[in-house]
Amino acid sequence: MQVNRYLKDEAMDRIDHALGRPVNPLAHTYRDHYAAAADGDIAKEMAGSPHWRAGARHGVLQWFFVTREGREALRDHLREIGDQHRLYVVIWDGMEMPCVATSPSKARYSKWLDVSDCCNVSFKEFCRAARVRLAIGGATAAEGRA
Repeated sequence: MQVNRYLKDEAMDRIDHALGRPVNPLAHTYRDHYAAAADGDIAKEMAGSPHWRAGARHGVLQWFFVTREGREALRDHLREIGDQHRLYVVIWDGMEMPCVATSPSKARYSKWLDVSDCCNVSFKEFCRAARVRLAIGGATAAEGRA
């Protein structure tokens, strides 16, 4: 699952973007690549970094892939800045719905917004019936659990 975030550190933000902004950068991600202008400053910086492995060049683009060191650096950066995103599971009406949030209450509210589009349920009713738990492996990226 991905997180809606922007990191001020541009190098870390590139790694986060390349991985699809995951909750835990050490876990399997649906992507791990970044394309940069082959002759540009960003590509030169990435080529000299242990956080990236250069891939194929296609026309004016150079592909880069995040290394294990890059994933670990992002994990450490998220720990340093105090990122609190976690993966929760909201259980309601027999459904288990994964959700990235910074607290159980925010996860519950987010899922109520999702289900209230199609189900006639008030927030109060949803809160009474819904349960929230931390997902298995849903620790913060800062805790570094894969």
